[in-house]
Amino acid sequence: MDIQFLQEYGDKVIVAVDYGEKKCGVAFGEILPQKSLVIPTKNLNGFIKKLKPDRIIFGLPLSMSGRYTQQTFKTVAVAFKFSKEYETYLCDERLTTKIGERISKRDDAVSAALIFQSFSENPSACEKITDPRRKVDLTLEKTDGEVLLYEFPDPSLDIEAREVDVVTKNPVLAYFYSKKGYFVERELREKKYDLIVSGRNCSELKKYLKENGRLVCL
Repeated sequence: MDIQFLQEYGDKVIVAVDYGEKKCGVAFGEILPQKSLVIPTKNLNGFIKKLKPDRIIFGLPLSMSGRYTQQTFKTVAVAFKFSKEYETYLCDERLTTKIGERISKRDDAVSAALIFQSFSENPSACEKITDPRRKVDLTLEKTDGEVLLYEFPDPSLDIEAREVDVVTKNPVLAYFYSKKGYFVERELREKKYDLIVSGRNCSELKKYLKENGRLVCL
């Protein structure tokens, strides 16, 4: 590792990470990625501390159909930890990974460079990590029916039901729901529910209610 090169960037540096459990692609620079490489995952924390970045950009792994995967939540867990110390973002990496595989056998490093470039070109397409959880004072009666929690900000809500679906496009909120054992989707399915508890878009959710279903909006 070229420590002198890293130190020259100081706090101006942006770091992009293509995260993996054993190794990570990393790219860093200012406006453009100046260097990209692959490092062991166990060294990621120390590597980033040496860089002292202004921002960290993690590629967000999703399935090609746009669904959450276990790798999504592993990546979000790591990115969330970094967000407590650095300004940290998540960028959809589906395209960058495929391009990286075509360009080079060092696909992790190339993917990290492409994640960096994606953020530089369109930062608004990436999501800054914050803690989206919010305690909601709500008591729900036990139901034998099907329940939908839609963009609902409190994963700690106690709910007893035959089936509970969770839908949120916020990957950090999805991660906390997954930790509670829920299966989380990014998009609504064509399905009817007995109860929908929603944090937003309430008027659009009425079509997903059963005939005698109930909609609870925050």
